[in-house]
Amino acid sequence: MPVKGLRRVVIALVPLFALMACACMGCGGDEGSTPRGELRADDADFSHTGEDGGDENGDTVVSGEDVVYMCGRSVLGGWFEHWGWDYDYENPVRFGPYDLVYEEMDVPPGIVDTAIGVARAAAESGGGTLFFKFCFEDFVGGDEYGARENLEDNMRMVGEVAEAVVGEEGLTLIVGNALPMVREYSDEWLVWNHREYNRFLEELADAYGGRVIVLDLYGTLSTSGGWLRPEYAADAYDSHLNDAAYDALDAKLAEILH
Repeated sequence: MPVKGLRRVVIALVPLFALMACACMGCGGDEGSTPRGELRADDADFSHTGEDGGDENGDTVVSGEDVVYMCGRSVLGGWFEHWGWDYDYENPVRFGPYDLVYEEMDVPPGIVDTAIGVARAAAESGGGTLFFKFCFEDFVGGDEYGARENLEDNMRMVGEVAEAVVGEEGLTLIVGNALPMVREYSDEWLVWNHREYNRFLEELADAYGGRVIVLDLYGTLSTSGGWLRPEYAADAYDSHLNDAAYDALDAKLAEILH
């Protein structure tokens, strides 16, 4: 379980305009969704669910007051915007008894080093929990060769993150599984890639005996065919998420954080 009483890591400020650009850009720098309003971080007041020791299925959950370092890119930035974040990297968003701190990641393969850097800084400050996920643009479909090569790369990278976060730094890792894309940009090999990656994460979680917890983004957001539900997409050609999608993810996150 996370170490209690973790203090926030003081992170060097990044110019405000850089984050605001990220919120409106794709994971790889392409134009994306429109910002979702001007709210203050202290307006966010999220309740939590579940009982100590596990959810209704008996799965491992994170308990206690702590800080969670949230590692991601544009979709995660949109989630923080949904929570009313004030764009100050030193200010967390409160979610139940937790402070959620935004940690912007590099694109792969640099995403590994940036995540490990956050884990090391957190461990030096006393421990805690780290959330990590890839962006939807980090998955490849199109053909078998490209999908398999990309899957192997992503499995290797998340394995390196898990070893550093849990094995070396002794933190708890929450890892988000694959983010589906809109139907326009989905194909059979992309869906295969997503599902094989998700299967690998479940095996990874089992191997770490509860110190790695999977947040089911894919099962929450995807159709039975494996693409992003239309009601959750920014639009038919944009796989970024809207507020309805983030509301659904809030409920899934609350099952883990309580």
